[in-house]
Amino acid sequence: MTAGCGSTTHSNPAVTPKTFGEIDSAIEARVSSENLDGAGLLVVANGNEYRNTMYGNYTSDTVIPIASASKWLTAATMMTLVDEGKVSLEDPVSKFLPDFTGTTGNATLRQLLSHTAGIAQTSCIWEAQQTLEQCVRSVASQKPAYEPGTKFSYGNTSFSVAGRIIEVVSGQSFEKAFESRIAKPLGMKHTRFDGNYYPTESNPVPAASAESTLNDYGNFVEMIFNRGEINGTRVLSEHSVLEMETDSVKGLNTSSDTAVLTTGIPTYGLGTWRDATTKDDVGVVTSGNGAYGFYPWVDRSRNGYGIIFVFDQRGSDVAVPESQREMHWVWAALDNLGVPQTPTPTTTYGR
Repeated sequence: MTAGCGSTTHSNPAVTPKTFGEIDSAIEARVSSENLDGAGLLVVANGNEYRNTMYGNYTSDTVIPIASASKWLTAATMMTLVDEGKVSLEDPVSKFLPDFTGTTGNATLRQLLSHTAGIAQTSCIWEAQQTLEQCVRSVASQKPAYEPGTKFSYGNTSFSVAGRIIEVVSGQSFEKAFESRIAKPLGMKHTRFDGNYYPTESNPVPAASAESTLNDYGNFVEMIFNRGEINGTRVLSEHSVLEMETDSVKGLNTSSDTAVLTTGIPTYGLGTWRDATTKDDVGVVTSGNGAYGFYPWVDRSRNGYGIIFVFDQRGSDVAVPESQREMHWVWAALDNLGVPQTPTPTTTYGR
């Protein structure tokens, strides 16, 4: 989720939807009132698929940019290397990238994936004429923004550093590593970091440049929901999924961060927000929302997962909260249908 400027108009219904039929109408109204090309909704709970629906001109083959939902994919790619014992989340960046020295060299992989590494934000991550290697080398020469582990500062550059480490350790380009480790085993045939919306093979943006379809990303959240497995194929260990869903910013004051102000969520794992937690701080709902309103989630309390599939360019400060509200409507509709919540969240975040 990248913060952005935009209109402050909203297409919320006068009455909060409480059924899936009302949610359908509300999403159709959003598409119409904001002149969107379309939208999609996937909802699975307790083994039942309540929605796999496209609205407007969207079809099952529609590919859209997913912005910061890319971070969830990148974190998962890194966790495959953790599972293989090739890296540890506590390894310092300097172990793999010797250009990083001193403070930034001491930042850990866990901190890279949780926006706590102190890596300064740089524009080279968006420069198609560079390679990821060249960009990250220039990042290494920047002064740290803060001491690693002392602050949460949501951004994108630390994920480019993580992406470069994935390249070094795997011996593949970032795109190829993602494809072989995540996309191919999950059947995500239309999901790329260097596709039509960001057409560069040399300098993909691991934090933000992926594009996907509803069902492609649906396979990913199904795998996360199943604690690393899909259709009998183990993609991640259960432990790695748990690591991604565990609070990585505990003890830090996140309240003033721009992304936290946009989402209303003060707690973060590895590449994923923690939308709802129990009294024991277990993340029972995690999400990977993106600046254009693409909002995938895993809901362990209602035993399912879902996606708000939309490309809404009004700015993240409008698009993200609107999609978040639609997700909350889905939860209410499931509750009204009697879908049980176990464990029951004690804290639900959002705007």
